[in-house]
Amino acid sequence: MTKVILQVYPTVGDITEMARRRPLGRDSDAYHTMLKSLIELVQAADNLGYWGITHVEHHCHSEGLEISPDPLLLNVYLGHFTKRLMHGQLGIVLPTHDPVRLAAQIAIADHMLEGRLFVGMARGYQARWTNVIGQRFGVTSTASDKSAADQRNRLLFDEHYAILKKAWENDLLRYKGPVYEVPYPFDEGIPNWPPTATTTAKYGVPGEVDERGTVRGISVVPKPYTKPHPQLFQAFGASLRTLEWCGQENVTPTILAGPMEMVLQLAEAYREGARSRGRNPRLGEGVGLCRTIHFTNDKADIYGIVEKYQAPVWTGWYKPFGFMESSRLPGEEGPVPKPGEHLADRLMKSGLLITGTVDDVKRQMEKLLKEIPLDYLVWLFHWGMIPRDEALKELEVFATKVMPEFGLTEALA
Repeated sequence: MTKVILQVYPTVGDITEMARRRPLGRDSDAYHTMLKSLIELVQAADNLGYWGITHVEHHCHSEGLEISPDPLLLNVYLGHFTKRLMHGQLGIVLPTHDPVRLAAQIAIADHMLEGRLFVGMARGYQARWTNVIGQRFGVTSTASDKSAADQRNRLLFDEHYAILKKAWENDLLRYKGPVYEVPYPFDEGIPNWPPTATTTAKYGVPGEVDERGTVRGISVVPKPYTKPHPQLFQAFGASLRTLEWCGQENVTPTILAGPMEMVLQLAEAYREGARSRGRNPRLGEGVGLCRTIHFTNDKADIYGIVEKYQAPVWTGWYKPFGFMESSRLPGEEGPVPKPGEHLADRLMKSGLLITGTVDDVKRQMEKLLKEIPLDYLVWLFHWGMIPRDEALKELEVFATKVMPEFGLTEALA
């Protein structure tokens, strides 16, 4: 059964507002209004039967796009306005976070939401903030180019991921890696823990301190509400290596690729990784795919819709960072979109945009799910860019007219 996740970039206004109230990202009134609007959005998604909602982690967006510097805090806040909706992030930029602190924060959020939390992970591609916040770990953004910076980023991602898993799954955490040690220093331990005899040796985790009062490990508390931890996702996977790793680790990838040939290659890489660890998932099992959706009774209208609601993101933001490559067709060379090609045509041609009448969207969904029966469909939903009434109407139409015909929901029971 395919579950639908709304990928929402909390945006405080459209490009008209961004120009008129520059810098809109620093406008407290605009942010507060957006925060209230998200309550209405999550309640609508909850009532309509969507499986989950997710946000990115990005800092310092003075422009007004993607105002989401603490998605985990946003998850907890919005989660208290919903009953069944899952809340998560695609994703938390692991190399910039202290893994022990993050393990505890995620566990607390999981308790506060009573298991309605999923955790997405990312490596960080925006130098403007990743380089600043990551400086304490000596990590910067990466373009997955196998450079020294890319290798350092990968090292920190892998290490922090390993520590998170160990912290959640073990009462006693001990870890010695190339960058991080628990305890610190690892070999000597932390000497002279004052309440060894009176408290820790009696009530703490066995092995946490030795008979001399030296700390030999730590216990990250609390344990998550979900056993052994919340479901893990990888944000916007687009490389064979990433998909294979996801399969090995049983992490759900959210594929950012348009043409089905590439989607199937990436999905097979996931299966290969899973098989190397003794699992044998069917095609599409444990996999998410990113798409954007618009309804229109006149296909000619899609060009205006894309110009208003998609171009500010795809052309103004994604393209400069290289994400338009996800729309490249097999064997295609040169720039994408091609000179003179409308963004709407490129998104439709590549499969990234599903659009048309309700019947058109049904046929496209049927074709997609026949080629790859996904566990997750991630709808790139530009809330704040699309006017409130239009956005809520599209959610309602998709939930009531499309989702029931393709098993795209878990029923509202």
